[in-house]
Amino acid sequence: MHIEYRISEKSYRIAAMLAMRKRSGMSSLDYYGPYIFCIVWLAASLIPAWLDPNAELDLLLTLGVLPIVLGFLAMRRKRIKQEFAKLKAFHLLQALDLDAAGLRLVTTAGTSRSSWQVYSKFAEDAASFVLYIQGNLSFLPIPKNELTMTQIDELRSLLDARLSRD
Repeated sequence: MHIEYRISEKSYRIAAMLAMRKRSGMSSLDYYGPYIFCIVWLAASLIPAWLDPNAELDLLLTLGVLPIVLGFLAMRRKRIKQEFAKLKAFHLLQALDLDAAGLRLVTTAGTSRSSWQVYSKFAEDAASFVLYIQGNLSFLPIPKNELTMTQIDELRSLLDARLSRD
């Protein structure tokens, strides 16, 4: 199978969020952490008012979590943007050939060949595929926006045959 695509900053961010959500329990905690923090904060600030109806609700304490959570999300977005800026090979046109032996990725910077054993599993959402590289936190994003439905179905079936799905 042969596919060609470009990875934009937006598609990399979507793939990075998918990779963070699906890699492991700890990485999903990293993904959902700001939201959990917000829920716990709101619960802790609302429980005293719920237990004692005469107590006044401190809106500053209750709504003070919003700028903190937005700050966490902005820092995450900035970190992903910096990661993408460092990965210069992802900025180029990607030509990916998949076969029974493995993957061959061709860009203007060069050609790399890897076997299926390099990848531990894959994940998919509506916007991208993510192939997890064993032994580290790296992943290979494959955005769906430049692929046809036939290519998406063929890629999904090939990855299902070679890798476990997360």
